[in-house]
Amino acid sequence: MLELVREKSGWTAGKKSKLSRGVAAYFCHNSYAAHVLDLSVKKGKVTVEKVTSALDCGIIVNPLSATNMVEGAVTDGIGNAFYGALTFKNGQPEQNNFDKYRMIRIHEAPKAIDVHFVKNDIAPTGLGEPPFPPVFGAVANALYKATGKRSYHQPFLSEEKELD
Repeated sequence: MLELVREKSGWTAGKKSKLSRGVAAYFCHNSYAAHVLDLSVKKGKVTVEKVTSALDCGIIVNPLSATNMVEGAVTDGIGNAFYGALTFKNGQPEQNNFDKYRMIRIHEAPKAIDVHFVKNDIAPTGLGEPPFPPVFGAVANALYKATGKRSYHQPFLSEEKELD
C-alpha cells in the first residue's frame, strides 16, 4: 500500500517540488490506508492541490462507491483538520449547530483526489473508517513542510495562526 501510494503520487527521493507534501498511513478494521497530500501556501492562504490515496481493504465489490467513500473521507478529514473546533463552556458544547461549527467549503476542497486500491483476493475488510484518520497526519506534515511549524492541535488553521 505504501509502495502504491508512493508510485501513484510520483514521490521519488531527491525530486524537488513547488508543493509542500505530507504523507501518513493508518491501520484499522483490518485495512490499511495512506495518503500523500500536496498543498501550497500563498499569502497565508492554504490550497490543497492534490491528495493521492492508496488502500488495502480486500476485494473491492463496488469500485465507484469505494472511491466515493475515500474521496468523502479525505475531504471531511481536511475540513476537520483545518477548521474543526469543538469547545465546551459549563459542560455544554459552544458549537451546537452548523452556524457555529466551521465546515470545509466547496472551494476549499482538494482540487484533485486520486484513489487507488491494492489488488488482492482477500475478503473485503473495512472501508468507511480507515481513510479518515491519516488525512490529519498528512495535512499536519504538509503544513510543516510549507511553514516549518508543527501542528499538534486542531484546528490547524484559524485567524490566530500565522502561516507565512
